[in-house]
Amino acid sequence: MEILSIGNSVLNLFFPRRCLNCDSVISSDNPLCVSCAAELPYTHWNADKKNQAYRKLKPLCTVSFAHSLLFFKHDNVTQKLLHFLKYHGHLSIGRLLADKTSETVNLSNFDGIIPVPVHPKKLKKRGYNQVIPYAETLAKNAGIPLINDFLIRVENNPSQVHKNREKRLNSIKNAFGLKHEKLKGNFILVDDVLTSGATLSTCANLIVSSTDSKIAVMTIACTV
Repeated sequence: MEILSIGNSVLNLFFPRRCLNCDSVISSDNPLCVSCAAELPYTHWNADKKNQAYRKLKPLCTVSFAHSLLFFKHDNVTQKLLHFLKYHGHLSIGRLLADKTSETVNLSNFDGIIPVPVHPKKLKKRGYNQVIPYAETLAKNAGIPLINDFLIRVENNPSQVHKNREKRLNSIKNAFGLKHEKLKGNFILVDDVLTSGATLSTCANLIVSSTDSKIAVMTIACTV
């Protein structure tokens, strides 16, 4: 243990940890410095129908509630965190933000958490689904199952960043499938960012129409 500690000290001397937002040197395992962490734009929403996330989804699908932890907009701290989570393998970000969510939202009455999947080709290329650390930690904290083998991605659609809501809905309407229809209960559908609501509503509608289940939605962030 002492040798490991010395090794880590030497490593930190030559390759110090840096804040993912401002690039200043930090001493802890947290991804942000104290100043940038204080700037995180928390929504302070309850898990209910009285927030912007639910209002985005309401015209598109039926969900029991919606919740997002952070506000997301171009070049804010949230965007940078999720960029490192999604494209650079900083999976601890998802776990840390799930712990923050669990401090204020009780999910123990649900029957499980269903993460939005990525296509197998994308999973092979990237090596991971960025939603899993968040969803897995939420499930662990609530003492409920992570259901990662039910909802599947069957079409590898191109990026939807520059599409409006109608085009997003049309492009992914057949993108997802179910491995079976033997699901019953109340479940939470989890994704990283709620933008237009196209992906989450497509998944929610598929599950609700094909099974005897109800769906709530939770995301790390919601666009402003």
